[in-house]
Amino acid sequence: MTAPARSNARCGARRQGARCLLGTAALALACAAHAQFAGTLALASSNRYRGMGTGDAGPVLRASMMADLPVGVYGGVSGLWRTRDARLASAEAMVGWSGRIDALPPDWGWDAALRRAHYEAPGDKDFTEVMLGVLGPGFTLRSWYSPHYFGGYTHVFYTELNASRAIDARWHAFGHVGRLHYGPAADYQERAPDRTDTLAGIGLTLSRWELQLARDGILAGHARGGLDAQARHAAWIASASVAF
Repeated sequence: MTAPARSNARCGARRQGARCLLGTAALALACAAHAQFAGTLALASSNRYRGMGTGDAGPVLRASMMADLPVGVYGGVSGLWRTRDARLASAEAMVGWSGRIDALPPDWGWDAALRRAHYEAPGDKDFTEVMLGVLGPGFTLRSWYSPHYFGGYTHVFYTELNASRAIDARWHAFGHVGRLHYGPAADYQERAPDRTDTLAGIGLTLSRWELQLARDGILAGHARGGLDAQARHAAWIASASVAF
């Protein structure tokens, strides 16, 4: 593919991505009259994504809102701001549908969703993912597929297991393990290595507030060489969030 063709393709992808993000947000808001709402405002010591740092130095503030319809359809939007300059770092929108698995107990179910991520950093890093998942007692197992991961020409599968267990009325422990698998590289480039990331932590619930301390990092494999060393290292994450 020639350089002008690539540029036109990326411009078209950006326009399509913007329409997808706005359309998803509009759908979530259109459900407002008949939906139950859940919103959170959270402050974290650093922003991490699938085992790595994102390059957003310093603490970050995230605001999110979800709407859930009785039929199982849900939608949500969120934004992430850097506290050092109060600028928007990224925004996400998602619509999905979940339900129960009749052959299993009531606390088992399934989940499917479409997610669009938009980034304000230089470069075309926006991407779309589709997800299929299983919901169980105290855990979720989900697999995500993106045909253009972070705006590239490589398709990616990401499978993650998330679990949480109550210790008592206020304390709980939680954990995560995820596996990122890259498809064949485009234009005869070297294929990016697969990797496995983990996160483990403990949380304290005080009324509407949630305090957490977690350790996040890559367990196996390694990140792309283009990322700085600090982003590839494991890190502690302290966070506080309030539900409304």
